Amino acid sequence: MEAVLCFSELAGLFLSLSGYICCLVALFIPYWLTSSSGLLINENYRLGLWQICVIQDVGFSVCQEYQTPQQLPIQVQMGRVLVCLSVLIGALGFMASTPALTCVKCLDNSEGHVRKMLNILGGLLFSVAGALTFYSVSYFAYDTLIKFWDRSIPKDIPRWEFGDAMYAGWFGGFFLVSGGCVLIFSQFRVTGGDEIIIWP
Repeated sequence: MEAVLCFSELAGLFLSLSGYICCLVALFIPYWLTSSSGLLINENYRLGLWQICVIQDVGFSVCQEYQTPQQLPIQVQMGRVLVCLSVLIGALGFMASTPALTCVKCLDNSEGHVRKMLNILGGLLFSVAGALTFYSVSYFAYDTLIKFWDRSIPKDIPRWEFGDAMYAGWFGGFFLVSGGCVLIFSQFRVTGGDEIIIWP
């Protein structure tokens, strides 16, 4: 039984780690939205949470950080706050759950109750972190779709489209929530009837 518990905890931690890495990628790369000018020398615009980049087909590229955060669109400000908060909460989840893993001998066997509570706390933190990232990216996507199909904007004006960072954020949120749930449910087992008890 201990081997099954160890495998379940490691699976939850691995999923959470994968999601955490995806969230870090989404946070830092300037590729949330992309747009093309369609001119003779084609320019691709890439918008991130911290800077915007202009990339030409001839190989020239320039990235510039936003000057005044107060004038940023609400979805960018929200993305910054929520994804940074998600990364912080995810780090706390690793700090809580990693020493409490069954395969790690940081805690004595007599402290089994503390080990279980720390794993459950870590799973909850991972789930909250994933939900924050998922909500942030989904709101960003919703706002982009509304503007993309806005008929009041002339058709010849380039539209923003989803970039790779948004997909990384979606995957990151999903993996974090999944890893958190696996870590939480790994601390419970079902007996012969309907009774659910915590691992002994």
